[in-house]
Amino acid sequence: YTMSWIHRQLNSYGQGESIVLCQTRENEEIFPIDTVYVLGEEAYWSRALKAKLNFWFGRRPIKMAAQQKREIITLFKKHDIQLLHAHFGTYGIYFAKLCKELDIPLLVTFHGHDISSAFERWPAYKQAFRSLLENITYAIVISEEMKARLLKLGCPEEKAKVSYLGVPLDEFPYVDRPEREKTIFLHAGRLTAKKGVPALVEAFHAAFGDNTSVAELWIAGDGEEKGKVDTKIMDLNLSDSVKLLGRLSDKELLVVRHQADVFVLNCRTDAAGTKEGLPISTLEAAATGLPAISTYHAGIPESIIDGETGFLVPEYDNKALTLAMQRMMDRALRKEMGRKARAFMEKKFDLAQCNEVLYQLYEKAVRS
Repeated sequence: YTMSWIHRQLNSYGQGESIVLCQTRENEEIFPIDTVYVLGEEAYWSRALKAKLNFWFGRRPIKMAAQQKREIITLFKKHDIQLLHAHFGTYGIYFAKLCKELDIPLLVTFHGHDISSAFERWPAYKQAFRSLLENITYAIVISEEMKARLLKLGCPEEKAKVSYLGVPLDEFPYVDRPEREKTIFLHAGRLTAKKGVPALVEAFHAAFGDNTSVAELWIAGDGEEKGKVDTKIMDLNLSDSVKLLGRLSDKELLVVRHQADVFVLNCRTDAAGTKEGLPISTLEAAATGLPAISTYHAGIPESIIDGETGFLVPEYDNKALTLAMQRMMDRALRKEMGRKARAFMEKKFDLAQCNEVLYQLYEKAVRS
């Protein structure tokens, strides 16, 4: 469920036919799309996957399998495809040569790791990225901070465009949260190093100790750092006040958001240099009227106004994170911040408004 924003972009595009190319298809009942092609379900896809793995490990540049190429060309001709929009730099590179051959505009949305740690992890990606920037029509990013990063990497100014991932506000209604005995802090996101969840548990302990009558921390999500989070909770004797909810569906997460009082996301640049783009979870939480605590990381300051819709703290600053959590115990402050957070989402991150920016880029690319 972590990339529902792709479906949101497709679902509200009413100006022409869209088809989806993907490796696998799951959760069809949640994300209904009429025209979806799962590429290369037969043996030749395994060859393409092997090429991709070789690429990822830096052995050689990625190359599209011949049979898959023929399949895609047939699809493009059948549907009279005039533009390809790829998500993530890796897929942009995968399709770049074909788009050039067919004279089809290529737009690529970068989401974070593909313009940060990817260059060190995959040497071949760094080389192919330069070629991608030459052949791409538009390099789309999801925050102004990412645009600055993209320009430093050599992307021409006229190709670098910001297109925020919007939120369907009608699906995330504002909730006037009642006064409760405990203040509920909610983290929602994958348990990875760049989310800083073990440190968040430490900050919660520093703020409230093991006093279960004052506050609770709910952690929704799963990932490779779950073991570290479990250990931290046990070591600090917090099993009664820190709740691991696991991976939740969108509907389940919406219910949990309504029950929470504060959203907290302790993002940081991890040891590999991986950065976020602009986490959609901060936008969805704000839409429901949740004040937020997060960090001065990547595009997050573009979604949270420090002191107005929440608090921002420096990365890796647990003291500041602890203080911010303590300040959020003021119910009147939370309520005021929550109202402002919703208003900010309506002004800047409404889905229709954000998608219109993207669709205008589509039209310009086709005209050019």
